[in-house]
Amino acid sequence: MAAQSRKPSEGGVAEALRAAVDRTLSVAGRPARVGATGLTRDRATQLLDEVAKLGRDAREELARRGQDARDELARRGQGAGAELARRGQGAAEEMAQRLETFERRLAALEEALRGPEATKPKTSKTKTPRAKRKAEG
Repeated sequence: MAAQSRKPSEGGVAEALRAAVDRTLSVAGRPARVGATGLTRDRATQLLDEVAKLGRDAREELARRGQDARDELARRGQGAGAELARRGQGAAEEMAQRLETFERRLAALEEALRGPEATKPKTSKTKTPRAKRKAEG
């Protein structure tokens, strides 16, 4: 009998459940086909149909909730992606500003290292050749 209770019948889940309840009631000493004092077969069938319907309804509800959860996760993922892109753009702009500041400071340091001659403006002095100066003088 244990092997039969584990084997589902050909009628699907609802039929297997009916058979399991029938076996359970039979083992308990209350056959499902007893008259008014026991559970009638029709009533047992009605109860099992209700249980099967509740199972289907629960499965549909779980499927709906699962879809809602997937939709919410997708929405949150898109929001997080947009936020990361925004932060990345801000970080790139900040790095560009820092690089420009660094380049200016580096140029100032290089200029300072060249010495005071590099900071003086160059004047163009035209020298006259010695021969001309001697002739003039």
